[in-house]
Amino acid sequence: MKRALATLILASLLMTSLPLNVSAAETDDIPTNVAATGEHDSLVAALTQADLVTTLQGDGPFTVFAPTDAAFEAAGIDLSTYDTDEENATLADILLYHVYSGAVASSDVTDGLTVTMVNGADATFAVLPDGTVKIGEAVVTTADVQSSNGIIHIIDTVLMPPVVQSVDVFVDGGSMSAPYFNFYTDSAGTTPLVDNTLDITQTYNFHRLNSATTHPFYISDAGNGQAATTALMLSGDGSETSGITGSESFTLSFASSIPSDATVNFFCTVHSSMVSEFVLTGFPVTVTDIPAVAQSTGEHASLVAALAKADLVSALQAEGPFTVFAPTDAAFTAAGIDLAAYDSAEEISALADILTYHVYAGAVASTDVTDGMTVAMLNGDNASFTVTADGVMIEGANVTTADVVASNGVIHVIDAVLMPPTDSVEPVSPGDIPTVATGTGIHTALVAALAQAELVATLQGDGPFTVFAPTDAAFTAAGIDLAAFDTTEEIAALADILLYHVVPGTTLSTDLVEGVTTVTTANGDELSIQVTGTSVMVGESMANVTLADVLASNGVVHVIDQVLLPPADEPQLPDCDATVGIAPSGMKFSPATVTIAIGDTVCWQWTDSSMAHNVREVDGDKSTTYTQDGITSGAADATVDFRYTFTEDTTFTYACEPHMATGMYGKVIVGTGGESAVIVEPAPMDMDESEDTPGFMASTLVLAFIGAVLIMQRRPEQ
Repeated sequence: MKRALATLILASLLMTSLPLNVSAAETDDIPTNVAATGEHDSLVAALTQADLVTTLQGDGPFTVFAPTDAAFEAAGIDLSTYDTDEENATLADILLYHVYSGAVASSDVTDGLTVTMVNGADATFAVLPDGTVKIGEAVVTTADVQSSNGIIHIIDTVLMPPVVQSVDVFVDGGSMSAPYFNFYTDSAGTTPLVDNTLDITQTYNFHRLNSATTHPFYISDAGNGQAATTALMLSGDGSETSGITGSESFTLSFASSIPSDATVNFFCTVHSSMVSEFVLTGFPVTVTDIPAVAQSTGEHASLVAALAKADLVSALQAEGPFTVFAPTDAAFTAAGIDLAAYDSAEEISALADILTYHVYAGAVASTDVTDGMTVAMLNGDNASFTVTADGVMIEGANVTTADVVASNGVIHVIDAVLMPPTDSVEPVSPGDIPTVATGTGIHTALVAALAQAELVATLQGDGPFTVFAPTDAAFTAAGIDLAAFDTTEEIAALADILLYHVVPGTTLSTDLVEGVTTVTTANGDELSIQVTGTSVMVGESMANVTLADVLASNGVVHVIDQVLLPPADEPQLPDCDATVGIAPSGMKFSPATVTIAIGDTVCWQWTDSSMAHNVREVDGDKSTTYTQDGITSGAADATVDFRYTFTEDTTFTYACEPHMATGMYGKVIVGTGGESAVIVEPAPMDMDESEDTPGFMASTLVLAFIGAVLIMQRRPEQ
């Protein structure tokens, strides 16, 4: 019986040591594994409501991006509101936008990879410099959960399919001839879209109100009153004699050259009269980065290929902003540039020099350009503008299309390839570091901070310097309000922060080696620079270098996405002129009274005491009243190192808070003791502070008392 009981107890102990979480079983299908996680109840319920469980139990393989319950809650998805067939079809569309037909492991994902999900819509991946994988706006928090029929990746956001809006437009066709549509970015209908390619699909249904008349409808992408040569005909066959014979619809895809927060207005126009108007707001417009925009134009294939060959695509996908002067394919042909001829490292470097001569580090809109203006391009050479009544030119090349907006800058299409000045021509200096920072358009806060800390002249010196330059967004994220730095001490603190971003000497990205390098900054602190592949990060906060090697006349600037904060200096503790500890009994300070000179420091120190103690000022000798806002070491603790420097004649009286009732008091007489000084007769030796066994005398007295009582009790008996 005892053995059986012991076995049962041992088994119970072993069971309590087992982990409570259950890992996914590779032999179970995707719905079973999702249901077992404990954080996908909403997803399982949604799959059940949309009748998709059986689908995801099929052979597959499938790749499922599984939002957590928290993600469903953040998205505001209430399954109880999906109660009609149409609403459940919408729910199924959302869920199938999380499913890819095929197995995609995390190792298969590359930055910019786009796949078509089971619902037919595309989703794009991003791989961040730190290795984080995103799909759309969702972060993959747990990857590669294997199942019998595919792979699960857990994500923190519900993915919403691209919106497809259906807009009914009613047009009176009674007396119109050849109406057409123009697309504008303002409600007045005066600012036309230049590009007719947007990253959104809208479906428009056009209804004829007067059945007696039919007319063709044209789509114009120029807003100039003329039907575009590639105009879509609403009625299907494209002939000018065809018209609407009831309700017709077509799908029109457009975007990428308007700001993401723009309101786009669509007007139906006959001759110059507006006969019908409707406005779409809030639809998702995706403005992509510069290489993606260039790739979508259809006339920059040579430029995109050249950027890839010179390994510059990722550089122009960085935060920027950049201004790119983009030669067309015809311009590359006219320049006789054969990319196949650039095959050695030296030749590819020359190609990169040509291409970076087309890039300015900063955003320059066409309205910013003035005649004769000169800017330093990314390769370090200068380029000059000419502005005439006919338009804008840069180094003789005509800007044929200006201000094509991308997510990280702006593109101006030009009709010629710009060739950098030869080495025999002395380039114009790009300006010193503050001048270069002023010209980027994203370092307004940094320039203002340098001015407030009186460091502009310093960084205009000979140098050379290497400056890690936080963007305006980085200053905002750091919560740095320059108006708060108004005292001498605060401005000195600001200067310390700014000089932590400056390294004496010129350090280009090509000078760095894989791994971690530590450098000494201009404020005397050390700064770590970590290189991993093509990624460069600086400081303990791992700020990313988003744009490297912006040359200045006295150094180089590297743009970073965070403000670096210097390591906090350890406070310098004063030396101890007198030290107070705890007596062996733990109930008294040792010594209880000390006398010091003005300016001396008393240290209360004890380590791993058997009880917690502290120092708290009282308003008189052995008083039980604490002094308001008095000197204190803080909460009682078994380990204390509290130091206080006394700067005037005074008598400081204090107590140990937890042991005040037992009479644990202390006193510090400073100088003459001040007005509160009292003459204290030499006290007899404190038995508690002697080397004798703690409590020995008290124990002896107790024993003597007990003995006396016993003797007195025995006397009557005798």
